[in-house]
Amino acid sequence: MKQQKAIRRLGFTLLEVLVAMTILGVAIIAVMRLFPISLQNTHRAAEQTTVASLARMELGRARASGVYNQDNFQPWMQNWAQQNALRMLTEAQRAYTLYDSWRSSVQRVGGGPSGVDLYRITFSVKLLDGRQEKFVTYVTEL
Repeated sequence: MKQQKAIRRLGFTLLEVLVAMTILGVAIIAVMRLFPISLQNTHRAAEQTTVASLARMELGRARASGVYNQDNFQPWMQNWAQQNALRMLTEAQRAYTLYDSWRSSVQRVGGGPSGVDLYRITFSVKLLDGRQEKFVTYVTEL
């Protein structure tokens, strides 16, 4: 009789198994809920990296052009500002990018005490989901 009691105590009861499976199920569901959030954050980070690269390239081109006097943009800078005032991608281009369009604006912020003019360039990229990312740089005389 003592051996039968000892054997029964070595195993798990049905209630213990159900409690353990419930705890395991809750833990698995909690972990599975993290995966979509993680994938979404990874996708947004990839979008921001791509858009930041585009902005860095375009704003770098604008900074490299500079301005040559107080009233007139350098011709290359003026062309850049006109070309990037609003740029919409075609349907075929959108298939390979993460953004829909971009726009830029150039505003004269004012002259400093030394008489050097300062221009603010705002570069805004519209993503495919409707969000916008904005980047700003400043350009002055060379």
